[in-house]
Amino acid sequence: MGRGPAALLRSAAMSTRRAITQAYDDEEPWRTSGPSRRRRSGPHVGPLRITPARVFLVVALFGGLGFLAYSIFFRDALQVPLMATGFAVVGIVFAIAAVMSIGAVVSAGRESRDAAAFFTALIGGFLAVGALMCLAAAVIMSMIWSGTGPT
Repeated sequence: MGRGPAALLRSAAMSTRRAITQAYDDEEPWRTSGPSRRRRSGPHVGPLRITPARVFLVVALFGGLGFLAYSIFFRDALQVPLMATGFAVVGIVFAIAAVMSIGAVVSAGRESRDAAAFFTALIGGFLAVGALMCLAAAVIMSMIWSGTGPT
């Protein structure tokens, strides 16, 4: 009866994957025989790649902040709706940046860059909170403006 492993019936392979003859080594991806850095393509500012979406967001952010500063420091009859517009623009920019950070978190996680994924998620969360605060300020300013009409 107990003839060992020869007593089992042979069966076909369950998958087309080849059998691994070596034990799995957790440290192998970190050992390299030479520099295996990815080639950077396109223009960069430090570690950040310059893309049209990022340029658009930076221009919109500075434009919205400038418009908001103008509406805060120069007093006129339309100050409140101008502030509401400035807050709305900055809130939309922050919201788009927060959504874009999701893609950066996913790609950093897939490349096993855990610290980059964590801090990008943290900054994305702060951007989302800032977006909600700016949009809330825009709604409050518009409610103030609608309530200040002639009675």
